[in-house]
Amino acid sequence: MIIPKRNYYTYFYAYFVSNLILIFINVMLPIYFFNILNINRIELAIIQFAAYSILFTKPIISIYFDKVRSTRKIFLIISSIGTLTSFIFLILYLNILTIFGIFLSINFLCVSVTDIVIDKMIVDYSPDEKTKDRNARYIFLGSMSGAIFPTIISFLIFTDIYSIPTWHLFFLILSFAIIPMIFMNNLLKVPFDSDKKEVDTIDSDIDKKSIMLLCICAFFAYGEKIYDYPLEPWLVNRWGEQYFSLLLLILMIMILLNALGLLIASIISNRYNRKKILEISFFLYGSLMVIAPFTDKITFFIIFGIMQIFSGFLVVNLFSLMVKHSHKKVWLFQLLTSFILLARVLLVPLGTYLSAFVPTELIIATAGVLVLLAIIPTIFIKYKKEQLSMKSEI
Repeated sequence: MIIPKRNYYTYFYAYFVSNLILIFINVMLPIYFFNILNINRIELAIIQFAAYSILFTKPIISIYFDKVRSTRKIFLIISSIGTLTSFIFLILYLNILTIFGIFLSINFLCVSVTDIVIDKMIVDYSPDEKTKDRNARYIFLGSMSGAIFPTIISFLIFTDIYSIPTWHLFFLILSFAIIPMIFMNNLLKVPFDSDKKEVDTIDSDIDKKSIMLLCICAFFAYGEKIYDYPLEPWLVNRWGEQYFSLLLLILMIMILLNALGLLIASIISNRYNRKKILEISFFLYGSLMVIAPFTDKITFFIIFGIMQIFSGFLVVNLFSLMVKHSHKKVWLFQLLTSFILLARVLLVPLGTYLSAFVPTELIIATAGVLVLLAIIPTIFIKYKKEQLSMKSEI
């Protein structure tokens, strides 16, 4: 099977948009909400809980597309248009949290559908290792480009963090970056018209105890979600708005360090006991997170830079264990990933709510404690070392 080159560009762009929106919502938007608009954080937390709850549809949609392929093309067209329009409208209604929350929910749903369709297509049409490696490169480059793009634009255009026209220009540039998404379906040349249904393999040796422990582990592993919204506004207040450009530059470095950690982990982890690596990663990542907020400004970023490396090992090995224990059963893997979604649904609004009256230093330290708690269930997970090929979703 020959995969057209334009398909690889589509994979790149799909991941570019997904991570662009992720960084916008979790990094730049908190600064705009907290430092510029000074919105009611408790009200925002309620809106977030409702909006993030839509993410629970992702496992259901994924299972549906595993069974039926004929509707993928239609859903991709609808979700692409929905992603762009909902993004524009959520930007237009940032001052009205209720309406913002509605369009944020729609955006989460549309991005989820697009991600799932592209991921399924990548998996279905990767006939050999060479194609898989090429796909992985385009996915990685797209993800990193999407994560860095908003930061670079901010770095280039912001001279005054409180300049509303500059924020509007920033929103406009991001919207233009997403516009090509409505043509994404036209670039794809892989057929979607097969109604072939996938059947899970039957395996009576599923370790239910390890599955349950992995669910708990996955939830605590993403304990950092509790400081998703308080972190960047806290950094801006701590350093001062005059150092906003420097903070953006440091953020870009952090993203690159995380990419480096993922790359190193993907290369060397299968040579060793993945469970032990995961336990060590949890301990080092969580411990540093507890310490970091109580250090001086420079030490804080040095520690956070080191944490990004360990984060790469954490993600790669956690998803490896999830793939291994799911025994190629879609519903089992979706069950495991649903606890990561649960962490986002509960912890992001909780962190926003707590930031109204709890110091951000304590919120960050709490996230570190949650990550350390992930060590306990990991210890009791059964693991047998083997060579494993896996695709991790970040």
